Amino acid sequence: MNYRTGDIDSRRLVNLYKEHISDVSSTNYPGVYPGQNYEWDLDDFKNNLKVDFQYATNEHVEFDLVGVDASIANALRRILIAEVPTMAIERVYIYNNTSVIQDEVLSHRLGLVPLYIDPRLMEDAPADYQTQSTDRNTVVFSLNIACSEREDAAPGETDPEKLYHNSNVYASDLEWVPQGEQVKLKEDPPRAVNPKILLAKLRPGQEIAMEMHAVKSIGRDHTKFSPVATATYRLMPHIQLLKPGDRYDESKRRVEKLEMANMEQAERFRDAFQEGVIEIKKERGKVFVRVKSPRRDNVTRRILELPEFDNMVRLGRVRDWFIYSVESTGQYPAVDLFHVSTNVLRQKVRNLKAEAERLQREWEGTRDRASVEPDNDVEMS
Repeated sequence: MNYRTGDIDSRRLVNLYKEHISDVSSTNYPGVYPGQNYEWDLDDFKNNLKVDFQYATNEHVEFDLVGVDASIANALRRILIAEVPTMAIERVYIYNNTSVIQDEVLSHRLGLVPLYIDPRLMEDAPADYQTQSTDRNTVVFSLNIACSEREDAAPGETDPEKLYHNSNVYASDLEWVPQGEQVKLKEDPPRAVNPKILLAKLRPGQEIAMEMHAVKSIGRDHTKFSPVATATYRLMPHIQLLKPGDRYDESKRRVEKLEMANMEQAERFRDAFQEGVIEIKKERGKVFVRVKSPRRDNVTRRILELPEFDNMVRLGRVRDWFIYSVESTGQYPAVDLFHVSTNVLRQKVRNLKAEAERLQREWEGTRDRASVEPDNDVEMS
């Protein structure tokens, strides 16, 4: 999603100067500007709300969310981290472990292995796993592996993988054990997202035998249930070029391209920003710079430290334009995570609305009862 710098209302900007920042808080509420009504309106919200995906893979997605307050943007980020449900190993039953890794450490490593299981197909974790575990809320894995010497190893060989069978235990060694109705998942069976995760090292005579139960929960319970490796956002940078003129009237100095004295000065201007932000153009023997891609800039304010460009550029960030970067751990395709997080947020709103309505009904019922019940106060003569 691109924009022209002149299309951004100055009231939407956080302004950045050489040594300070101003206009951090939003002013879109009633009573700030005389004669202007900034009451929240659903139709205006719908018209201004925009979601634009810049690129997406199964592991990483970047998208723009425009037209919301920072509180909503941060709520979605926190939901992504802590309230989108996934599946992870919760209980480990160790029958034999003669490796050098202690049982507790190995169990912890297993719990942190991201599992390729669609949590939307499973029910929440049972309250009592001993009596309520079923094929609809628990996925079972097993690990049975032993290390032995290779008879065909070359004399003098030092590589453990060539000397021994199963010298390394990887996440790919976890075997799914289907239970009941789970047989329908055989076409795309539950497994580790990354089969190359190293779990333990073994040497001849050492072995591991265990059973693992994976359940559905959220990152608020434990970080192993978080579906994201990172979930961050930043505000869209805003770079306004200014031609020479009255420094107290910037509205007449705003330009889309700014003339430079020569190519060397244009290159110094360009190099003060991140690569790809500023573009140099030659037109009729003159050298101009223009803003090509402001979203690539990280707003270091390097340009404000160069005296030759003093009062030639205004930096800021668009307060209601959020650039999200989300990396999935593999349980969900990265592009699905935003939709899942908005569904969680909508459910929270429904729950809050239902609770508020319940409180209102209780209050109205109490008030009605108070009006009909007799007054039991003692009358004073």
